[in-house]
Amino acid sequence: MEKIFVDVYLAFNLGDDLFLDILAKKYPDCEFTVNYVGSHYDEFISGYKNVNRRKYTLFNKIGQRLRLTDSIKNYDKIAENHKALIFLGGSIFREERYHKSLYKDRLKLVTEFKNRNKPVFILGANFGPYETKGFLNDYMKLFKLCDDVCFRDLDSYKLFDNLPQVRHASDIVFQMRIEDYITIGAKKNMVGFSIIDVRHKQGLYSYYDDYIVSTVKAINLVVKKGHDCCLMSFCELEGDLELIDEIKSHLSLETLKKVSVYNYRGNIEEVMGLITSFKLFIAARFHANILALLLGIGLIPIIYSNKTSNMLKDIGQCNILVTMKDLHLQYDENIINRGFDNKAMIEPLSKDSIKQFKSLDELLNISKEDLGI
Repeated sequence: MEKIFVDVYLAFNLGDDLFLDILAKKYPDCEFTVNYVGSHYDEFISGYKNVNRRKYTLFNKIGQRLRLTDSIKNYDKIAENHKALIFLGGSIFREERYHKSLYKDRLKLVTEFKNRNKPVFILGANFGPYETKGFLNDYMKLFKLCDDVCFRDLDSYKLFDNLPQVRHASDIVFQMRIEDYITIGAKKNMVGFSIIDVRHKQGLYSYYDDYIVSTVKAINLVVKKGHDCCLMSFCELEGDLELIDEIKSHLSLETLKKVSVYNYRGNIEEVMGLITSFKLFIAARFHANILALLLGIGLIPIIYSNKTSNMLKDIGQCNILVTMKDLHLQYDENIINRGFDNKAMIEPLSKDSIKQFKSLDELLNISKEDLGI
């Protein structure tokens, strides 16, 4: 089996876990090592015969603390033992306060692979938000070293379209095989709310109270119209579940009888089964929007980032957009009614999404016929 090293954000964030799930199932004859040294993901990883995490023993920990060895950034050994490197993720190029250290670390990892003439791929990402020219220039240099950079939105692509290795294809999750998750004849009276703590997003702290108020009003309206509600946390680590508790504290006891909570903790089959039961998804999380479109569920996007509006603009799905500045639209009855029918034809997107892995297919000598295309 070919061994490939995968740098991916693992924090029980549904979107990133779906990326890894799709990658592992798409290439069952390839062995993937994820750039993760903790044990929290062992149960999740055990569900795949071809996914492992980096080995990090007690002796490694001791050596790391005493600065005798570096078993976390020993990228020379990693590059030696793997055929290729993949950066797999969505919003992995944001200008944060720790940019310099993260960039230095990524550059070191990429350089070790390129020094050995081994390919480096960046798949499924968008670029930004960013503020400085220096940040843009840093990643221009990094992308030049890579063999393939496939963005999921046109705005990111246009920033770097002068580089021959940069291209664009629809989000990776659009190619997800959903047949196993759809229950024929399932009762659909549930409205899902994908909740996000805007305090964890740069520049959005001031919208915290407005977001809570508008979400509470939307829940009350939906319940009044006869629907049950499910408040979903896609990533507990980023505050989703804490905000759900705050929202619930503003609901009456009568309304709470119609409200359930789901906290994603790594069970993809379970969460997908739940989402398929929704009649409408009021979606703040980026991949909540993708899943609503993929599963043919009515959609009301709550836009906290340009990455969501860019994606919807790219696919011509801008009928309803609720921005942070217009949160009152989240509980507008006309918008709610229209949301139930706000769906899209996603077959072209699913086919385009497969192109995210075009260069990896070529590396592994996989043809369209092998993929059943």
